[in-house]
Amino acid sequence: MTEERARRRARLASGERGVLVEPAADALTLYAVFTGVPFAVAAYCLTVQRAELGAVGLTFLLIGFAAGIPLALRVAERRRAAALITEIRAAHPRGPDCHPVRTGLNEPGRAPGHLWDTTPPRDAVVSVQDDTLQLRSESGESLDIPFADILGVLLLPAGRGRAAADLHLHSGEAIELRTTRIRPLGVTLSEAGVRVLFEDVHV
Repeated sequence: MTEERARRRARLASGERGVLVEPAADALTLYAVFTGVPFAVAAYCLTVQRAELGAVGLTFLLIGFAAGIPLALRVAERRRAAALITEIRAAHPRGPDCHPVRTGLNEPGRAPGHLWDTTPPRDAVVSVQDDTLQLRSESGESLDIPFADILGVLLLPAGRGRAAADLHLHSGEAIELRTTRIRPLGVTLSEAGVRVLFEDVHV
């Protein structure tokens, strides 16, 4: 376990109270607004006031296209995630809230690591059912972790790299769950009773 993850574990082992993660505005909605407003301004300038504001309209048109790139990437990512969830649900019925994650992105260290935390990478779905955290991979692997075995989860925001949930067990093992939708995963875990903390991006 790296020094940084050991620090996270020590924090989870302390008496710090967990937080109830609140839902936030959907990122797709925000991206759609940031894309739609420039296009609306461009349409007005290029149709109603073309003679006076044509150059301004072209500028906003370019801004709209630039702002649309993250939106297109997010939509494609959501579609891939939805396809993964559908595929895994067909073989393994899950709880009502399923979240696509990627595991196995860490190299084995000196201390024994959890099988799901070290290479090879796995695309998987995490859900909560009957006081158990359930992981199901695209390749058919499965893992059920009772809440009693979970020390806590530290949510790592995108400000420190790709967003992830660092899941620590009482056994000393940890599993990093990479996801671009960290807050919805945090909402599901905290509402189910899993102890959740936020990583401080300034640390």
